[in-house]
Amino acid sequence: MDRENIGLLLAVAAARGTSAANHALRAAPGVVAALDARAYSVLEQAILGDGPSQRDLAGQLRLDPSQIVALVDGLQDKGLVERRRDPADRRRYAVAATAAGLEAYAVGRLRIEDSLDDLLADLDPAERTTLHNLLHRIVRPAQVGAGTRE
Repeated sequence: MDRENIGLLLAVAAARGTSAANHALRAAPGVVAALDARAYSVLEQAILGDGPSQRDLAGQLRLDPSQIVALVDGLQDKGLVERRRDPADRRRYAVAATAAGLEAYAVGRLRIEDSLDDLLADLDPAERTTLHNLLHRIVRPAQVGAGTRE
């Protein structure tokens, strides 16, 4: 074979992106500095996901439900999210960002975007758009069927 395995390339790219995001978050002011990429991802999904349940978050982020519980607990302890009963299903708790969570997300997003500019510096704008679109196509089907795919 003359090409590297695409799975390995994706894993290395993800590891570099995670490392860059963690570094950027640690350098941020306030409570944002206490977040890592996983916690930030849960916060982002709580904001963009319209009150996902912990089970939803586990499927979307491909994490064990126990990891999600610990991450949500940590975010809740920092005042960034809260668990709310779903009025349509009282057994279900939705994870929702607080006002402080929305602020932390905005600060973290700017920091992470800057770190990605450094990471993707060798790509021109058209290549970045192509990469974004391709990753979106890979990730979205996984999110739609999050509970059923392995």
